[in-house]
Amino acid sequence: MYRIIAALALASALAACDGANLTNDSSTGIGTGAQPLVPEPEPTDPGGPGSGTDKDPDNLYTSELDSPDASLTVNDMTYDARSDTLVFNNLPFDSNQILAGENTYVRNPGVNAALAPTRFGAYRNAAGPSARSEYYAVFRRSASGNSQVGAVGSDRYLSFGFGGAAAQRLGGKGKLPKANDSYVFTGEYAAVRTVVDDTTGTRMEYVAGTALIDVDIMDFDVQGAVEGLIVNRTFFDANGLRLPDLDNADYITLKTAEINFDNWTISSSDASTVLEGDEKQTGSWAGLFAGPNGEEVVGIVVVEGDGPVGIDPVSGDYLLQQVRETGGFIATRP
Repeated sequence: MYRIIAALALASALAACDGANLTNDSSTGIGTGAQPLVPEPEPTDPGGPGSGTDKDPDNLYTSELDSPDASLTVNDMTYDARSDTLVFNNLPFDSNQILAGENTYVRNPGVNAALAPTRFGAYRNAAGPSARSEYYAVFRRSASGNSQVGAVGSDRYLSFGFGGAAAQRLGGKGKLPKANDSYVFTGEYAAVRTVVDDTTGTRMEYVAGTALIDVDIMDFDVQGAVEGLIVNRTFFDANGLRLPDLDNADYITLKTAEINFDNWTISSSDASTVLEGDEKQTGSWAGLFAGPNGEEVVGIVVVEGDGPVGIDPVSGDYLLQQVRETGGFIATRP
């Protein structure tokens, strides 16, 4: 029953799902990338809720992925639905007690409109020590309220800087019924991209897409298998203006991971982008099942390496720069 879903990926990519076409095709834009461009300090021991060996099965952070980057320091995330505000824990320079109180993230209206079809929201920290917002985030709570996911990055540094992602199970234990031996989940994906440009400095971008997750719970005696794709990818600058030259430039493959049936979590496995048939950015992904009968799967993805940022007007080839993409997805089954 276990199967490879490359064919599904190709069909989905060719279909170019309408849900990923988020803004007017005529829109173009370039982020300013304004930042002090300071060297990235050495991360300290994260500590806090996401650290240590006793992991909470209902909470997943990028620090728990295989070979995590030390600057992916997020170890807790909270969302207040009444005020529609978001807080990421363990990120330096994302708060200003005088101007904005704690490290609160608020809606970014322009980008929020661009991401609306994915049902993700775009957020910015209210103010940092320099009285400017330098962190960019995406967040979504599922319609059922059983799961939520968020990702954050910064343009403050010469390199990728600090950031991270969190996936959280809010309801149910995520146990899938054994009525079927395999399940297909479909849903939405959103991410922040930290682009380290050789000429203009560090800037932020956004990407939205479709998540396709294939699950097999019967063929392995001890662990199940999960793999997937992120396709129909659409890119935006820091102001939410679409970058149409990058539409469907690449896709992300989520390599086969194992299911822990004790707590219905998905182990960390490899992830990579594929651009014109070649693997470019590499990283990891992981996830959780949520809901009383495993109706949802929520996950986080981080990839780094050469990513497309435009098209060379002479050669027509994609222009590549160093990019870290930090994102998350929520997908549901029939």
